[in-house]
Amino acid sequence: MHSTSHTPKTTIRIRGHRKRKVAEWLLSSHRANIHLPGQLPSTDKPVRVVCVSDTHNTRPGLPPGNLLIHAGDLTENGSFDELQAGLTWLSSQPHPHKVFVAGNHDVLLDEAFLSKYPERRYGERRTKDDLDWGDVIYLQDSAITLNFSPHHNDNGEPRRLTVYGTPWTPRYGISAFQFHPDDDSYLDSLDSSEANPDIIVSQGPPRLHLDARDFRRAGCPHLSERVARMRPRLVVFGHIHVAHVREDAVMDGVQRGYEAAVNGWAAGRW
Repeated sequence: MHSTSHTPKTTIRIRGHRKRKVAEWLLSSHRANIHLPGQLPSTDKPVRVVCVSDTHNTRPGLPPGNLLIHAGDLTENGSFDELQAGLTWLSSQPHPHKVFVAGNHDVLLDEAFLSKYPERRYGERRTKDDLDWGDVIYLQDSAITLNFSPHHNDNGEPRRLTVYGTPWTPRYGISAFQFHPDDDSYLDSLDSSEANPDIIVSQGPPRLHLDARDFRRAGCPHLSERVARMRPRLVVFGHIHVAHVREDAVMDGVQRGYEAAVNGWAAGRW
């Protein structure tokens, strides 16, 4: 008789494991040796952007600023009355510019979804065309360039920021503005934009950025690829409620290489 003993495995190696581990080590070492710029001097009068999302029919107090951005899920059920109440609240805010993108709960704004699930109209005949938006700017796979007061030494030329907004999130349950995780066609309008936006607003996060949910990453790898390539000054998103914090990131070659390896953009196998 012949017997052998095997040491139980305590880890499972998955495809791309080595590449991801090396990428994580390189990024960690790189971050330890870079320093993010400090806050701008007050004399520069920076544009103050106030960011909020996933208010779900609540009306939180908001700090003052030059630009108010709501990154979706203004409502809980997406009914006409809920959405109109939310828009009235947003419009009443003192910020000179107010930008809003829809979220997966704001079903009234997704006609394709309502055609498939007409019961989510809740018996309401009014549509999104009947909403009073006030001075709220709604972005749905579109962009706008906003003017802000000039610096004191800019000869009166206004400062400009281009904001791009998209409502889509990876499919999860039955709700509005969802796409199959393998399909990045929802970003076609961003790809075709003539100028890279200064700010990208999305209901859902780019993958690897504040997207941890139930021990997994719930963000969109297609969006993170665009962020790494376009390098906007600011990305605003919500959807993952537990991740309501701020992240400062340097989108340099090391960061992009790390994301390429982890998200599967990098070719080859290690």
